[in-house]
Amino acid sequence: MHSGCLAPDRTASCAMPIIELDSNYGYVLLTLGASWLLNGILIFQVSRARKLYGVYYPSLYADVSNKNAHKFNCVQRAHQNTLESLSAVQVLLVINGLFQPIATSVFGMIWVLTRVLYGFGYATKGPKGRLLGVYLSLLGVFPLIGQVFYNAVSLLGFLN
Repeated sequence: MHSGCLAPDRTASCAMPIIELDSNYGYVLLTLGASWLLNGILIFQVSRARKLYGVYYPSLYADVSNKNAHKFNCVQRAHQNTLESLSAVQVLLVINGLFQPIATSVFGMIWVLTRVLYGFGYATKGPKGRLLGVYLSLLGVFPLIGQVFYNAVSLLGFLN
Protein backbone atom coordinates (compact mmCIF):
# COMPACT_ATOMS: atom_id res chain seq x y z
CA MET A 1 0.00 0.00 0.00
CA HIS A 2 1.34 3.38 -1.00
CA SER A 3 1.29 6.33 1.33
CA GLY A 4 1.80 9.88 0.23
CA CYS A 5 -0.07 12.33 -1.89
CA LEU A 6 -1.01 10.11 -4.80
CA ALA A 7 -4.48 8.68 -5.28
CA PRO A 8 -4.68 4.87 -5.06
CA ASP A 9 -4.44 4.58 -8.85
CA ARG A 10 -1.26 6.75 -8.73
CA THR A 11 -2.62 9.08 -11.37
CA ALA A 12 -3.88 12.05 -9.41
CA SER A 13 -2.49 13.98 -6.52
CA CYS A 14 -4.39 14.47 -3.29
CA ALA A 15 -6.38 17.63 -2.88
CA MET A 16 -4.91 19.92 -0.23
CA PRO A 17 -7.16 22.34 1.60
CA ILE A 18 -6.47 25.95 0.72
CA ILE A 19 -6.55 28.62 3.37
CA GLU A 20 -7.01 32.10 2.01
CA LEU A 21 -5.27 34.65 4.16
CA ASP A 22 -6.49 38.19 4.48
CA SER A 23 -3.73 40.51 3.26
CA ASN A 24 -3.80 42.06 6.73
CA TYR A 25 -2.33 38.79 8.02
CA GLY A 26 0.97 40.42 7.05
CA TYR A 27 0.64 42.53 10.19
CA VAL A 28 0.42 39.37 12.24
CA LEU A 29 3.62 38.13 10.61
CA LEU A 30 5.32 41.46 11.41
CA THR A 31 4.21 41.07 15.01
CA LEU A 32 5.64 37.55 15.10
CA GLY A 33 8.90 38.99 13.78
CA ALA A 34 8.79 41.66 16.47
CA SER A 35 8.42 38.94 19.11
CA TRP A 36 11.66 37.38 17.84
CA LEU A 37 13.33 40.80 18.01
CA LEU A 38 12.11 41.10 21.59
CA ASN A 39 13.79 37.80 22.38
CA GLY A 40 16.96 39.05 20.70
CA ILE A 41 16.97 42.23 22.76
CA LEU A 42 16.64 40.23 25.97
CA ILE A 43 19.35 37.77 24.85
CA PHE A 44 21.65 40.73 24.22
CA GLN A 45 20.91 42.08 27.72
CA VAL A 46 21.78 38.72 29.28
CA SER A 47 24.97 38.35 27.21
CA ARG A 48 26.12 41.82 28.18
CA ALA A 49 25.29 41.16 31.84
CA ARG A 50 27.25 37.86 31.76
CA LYS A 51 30.39 39.76 30.77
CA LEU A 52 29.74 42.68 33.08
CA TYR A 53 29.00 40.57 36.17
CA GLY A 54 31.29 37.58 35.48
CA VAL A 55 28.63 34.89 35.12
CA TYR A 56 29.82 32.25 32.69
CA TYR A 57 28.15 29.35 30.93
CA PRO A 58 26.80 26.85 31.74
CA SER A 59 25.47 28.71 34.79
CA LEU A 60 21.95 29.93 34.15
CA TYR A 61 21.91 32.21 37.20
CA ALA A 62 24.66 33.81 39.27
CA ASP A 63 25.67 32.06 42.46
CA VAL A 64 25.10 33.97 45.69
CA SER A 65 28.89 34.16 46.10
CA ASN A 66 28.96 36.60 43.15
CA LYS A 67 28.70 40.14 44.55
CA ASN A 68 26.54 41.09 41.53
CA ALA A 69 24.29 38.03 41.71
CA HIS A 70 21.11 40.01 42.31
CA LYS A 71 21.77 42.39 39.40
CA PHE A 72 22.59 39.59 36.96
CA ASN A 73 19.73 37.38 38.12
CA CYS A 74 17.24 40.19 37.51
CA VAL A 75 18.43 40.52 33.91
CA GLN A 76 18.33 36.76 33.42
CA ARG A 77 14.92 36.41 35.07
CA ALA A 78 13.44 39.05 32.74
CA HIS A 79 14.52 36.97 29.76
CA GLN A 80 13.51 33.65 31.32
CA ASN A 81 10.06 34.90 32.27
CA THR A 82 9.45 36.24 28.79
CA LEU A 83 10.47 32.89 27.29
CA GLU A 84 7.93 31.17 29.55
CA SER A 85 5.09 32.92 27.72
CA LEU A 86 6.61 33.64 24.29
CA SER A 87 5.58 30.43 22.55
CA ALA A 88 2.02 30.62 23.90
CA VAL A 89 1.68 34.21 22.70
CA GLN A 90 3.07 33.26 19.29
CA VAL A 91 0.51 30.47 18.93
CA LEU A 92 -2.27 32.88 19.90
CA LEU A 93 -1.02 35.30 17.23
CA VAL A 94 -0.97 32.68 14.49
CA ILE A 95 -4.42 31.28 15.30
CA ASN A 96 -6.26 34.49 16.15
CA GLY A 97 -4.68 36.27 13.20
CA LEU A 98 -6.59 33.97 10.86
CA PHE A 99 -9.83 35.49 12.16
CA GLN A 100 -9.03 39.06 13.23
CA PRO A 101 -5.58 39.97 11.88
CA ILE A 102 -5.58 43.66 12.75
CA ALA A 103 -6.84 43.29 16.33
CA THR A 104 -4.53 40.34 16.87
CA SER A 105 -1.54 42.30 15.64
CA VAL A 106 -2.42 45.29 17.85
CA PHE A 107 -2.74 43.09 20.95
CA GLY A 108 0.45 41.26 20.04
CA MET A 109 2.41 44.48 19.59
CA ILE A 110 1.13 45.74 22.93
CA TRP A 111 2.52 42.56 24.48
CA VAL A 112 5.86 42.82 22.64
CA LEU A 113 6.45 46.50 23.47
CA THR A 114 5.44 46.14 27.09
CA ARG A 115 7.72 43.09 27.46
CA VAL A 116 10.60 45.30 26.32
CA LEU A 117 9.57 47.75 29.04
CA TYR A 118 9.37 44.80 31.47
CA GLY A 119 12.85 43.59 30.52
CA PHE A 120 14.53 46.96 30.87
CA GLY A 121 12.64 47.75 34.07
CA TYR A 122 13.63 44.46 35.68
CA ALA A 123 17.25 44.81 34.54
CA THR A 124 17.70 48.37 35.77
CA LYS A 125 15.46 48.59 38.84
CA GLY A 126 15.13 45.01 40.04
CA PRO A 127 11.90 43.16 40.77
CA LYS A 128 9.86 46.31 41.42
CA GLY A 129 11.03 47.76 38.10
CA ARG A 130 9.24 45.01 36.22
CA LEU A 131 5.75 45.78 37.53
CA LEU A 132 4.71 48.44 35.02
CA GLY A 133 5.68 46.15 32.14
CA VAL A 134 3.90 43.19 33.75
CA TYR A 135 0.63 45.02 34.20
CA LEU A 136 0.69 46.68 30.79
CA SER A 137 1.53 43.40 29.05
CA LEU A 138 -1.73 41.99 30.38
CA LEU A 139 -3.50 44.51 28.11
CA GLY A 140 -2.06 42.53 25.21
CA VAL A 141 -2.20 38.95 26.38
CA PHE A 142 -5.65 38.84 27.99
CA PRO A 143 -7.41 39.98 24.80
CA LEU A 144 -5.44 37.35 22.83
CA ILE A 145 -6.67 34.68 25.23
CA GLY A 146 -10.22 36.01 24.99
CA GLN A 147 -9.99 36.00 21.19
CA VAL A 148 -9.07 32.33 21.02
CA PHE A 149 -12.13 31.37 23.07
CA TYR A 150 -14.34 33.67 21.02
CA ASN A 151 -13.02 32.17 17.79
CA ALA A 152 -13.49 28.63 19.12
CA VAL A 153 -17.13 29.11 20.10
CA SER A 154 -17.77 30.93 16.82
CA LEU A 155 -16.41 27.99 14.81
CA LEU A 156 -18.48 25.61 16.87
CA GLY A 157 -21.62 27.58 15.97
CA PHE A 158 -22.51 28.70 19.48
CA LEU A 159 -22.67 32.35 18.45
CA ASN A 160 -24.96 31.92 15.44
